[in-house]
Amino acid sequence: MSGSYKIIQSLSRAFSIIDCFTEDEKELTLNDISEKVDLNINTTRGLVQTMLYYNYLSYDAHDKNYRLGSIFLEKMEIAQYDYTEKIIEMIHGDLQRVADQYFVSTRFHSVENLSISTLTERRPSRSRYMLTIHNQTDFPLTASASGKLILAHLTDEHLDQVLDKVRWEKYGQGTIIDRKILELQLIDVAKNDVSIERDELGDGYASIAVPVFREGQLVYTLSAVSTTQLIDDSYDELIHALRGIRDQIYHLSEFQS
Repeated sequence: MSGSYKIIQSLSRAFSIIDCFTEDEKELTLNDISEKVDLNINTTRGLVQTMLYYNYLSYDAHDKNYRLGSIFLEKMEIAQYDYTEKIIEMIHGDLQRVADQYFVSTRFHSVENLSISTLTERRPSRSRYMLTIHNQTDFPLTASASGKLILAHLTDEHLDQVLDKVRWEKYGQGTIIDRKILELQLIDVAKNDVSIERDELGDGYASIAVPVFREGQLVYTLSAVSTTQLIDDSYDELIHALRGIRDQIYHLSEFQS
């Protein structure tokens, strides 16, 4: 592929320096960088100083180490917003189709650490009644379908830390308040690639959620919410539909990079 492009040597070297920094090596000396990119120390110093000027690198004078600069945080927020908007634009029609066909509310959520944010929601256009959930409501991870997806994909150590702090309260007749029962359910959630909650956040309501991963990390969830009866009546079909929307996201070229 590179043969199709004209490569500027100085830019190529700068990108090589950026690639030196990894999860395992967040800080590097000038000598480290010079060795990794196989350039003499003076050439490396000139490139590094230029990158410092434009905030692509930062320097700790005390430790004499370099690290990636603050500009990456700024650009990452821009790229992530644009990227997520592209996904929403691509799937909103299918979310509406599923909502109309099964009389459910469909939602696309972002996941960051232990937090869930609703990015978009589609409601059935022909339903006489509408289920509305306030985004500001703080739902316990242990009782929501998307929350269980987060818990099911934590490390054992992290899960223990989270569950140690849980207040085991009843919100509906189906709320799980036994830690061992929940832990067994989370094993099934991870194994079956789907999460379900019935009458846990309130009597008569249920939801289904499927995970969306990128590079092994849970980054989004897709869910359907309605009455328990409607969810149960179309359980398998809803799972199939949500996974179909997820497949569209996985086929997005940016998602595979």
